[in-house]
Amino acid sequence: MARKKRTIQKPDLPEKLDTMTLEKLTDQDNLEMGVIQEATGDPIHAEHVRFEQMYFQNVRLNEAMLPFSHWLDVIFENCDLSGIQLQGARLNRVAFRNCKLAGADLDRAVISDVTWTDCQAPYLLCNQAELRDVRFDQCLLKGANFMDVSQDHLQFGTSNIEDVQFSGTSLKKVDLSRCEFNGIHLEEQDLRGAVIAPEQASGLIGLFGVEVTED
Repeated sequence: MARKKRTIQKPDLPEKLDTMTLEKLTDQDNLEMGVIQEATGDPIHAEHVRFEQMYFQNVRLNEAMLPFSHWLDVIFENCDLSGIQLQGARLNRVAFRNCKLAGADLDRAVISDVTWTDCQAPYLLCNQAELRDVRFDQCLLKGANFMDVSQDHLQFGTSNIEDVQFSGTSLKKVDLSRCEFNGIHLEEQDLRGAVIAPEQASGLIGLFGVEVTED
């Protein structure tokens, strides 16, 4: 019997949300059931903030510092989150759509049922994170770091993963066959059980101490 394909849960938001403005946050603030289309121009730095059933559209949160924040049922669309600091955050049922996340820091985050679609996220940091039911599709992840990650049902779709660091992360059952890359960084044991396309094999065979010649 074929194994049933797991489905990533989508954010669960009510049909009608009140429009809100994102003013200066303080530690342990709670924002619930709102649409935010603009953010304060002041730097945001707050810890343990909770966001629930929120829709962010065309918002700039680049360089915001929100460590240990909690995001539940949240959508980001056309947002600039470059350099955002989300170390130790928890993300559950979150969708990123056409967002910029260059250099975003999600080290040690716990991430489940989260999708990134058509996002520019070079140099994204997800070291020592827990990723469960997470999908990147049509994303630029060049130079991203996924070191020492615990993953279950991680998907990369058709993303560019050139020069991505996977050391210490098992890619067992991870399908890389449609990804774009010439080289990635990982150890032999990290690659075991991964799914790759035939044309990708020559770029990875060096991990096993094998040399390929044209003669």
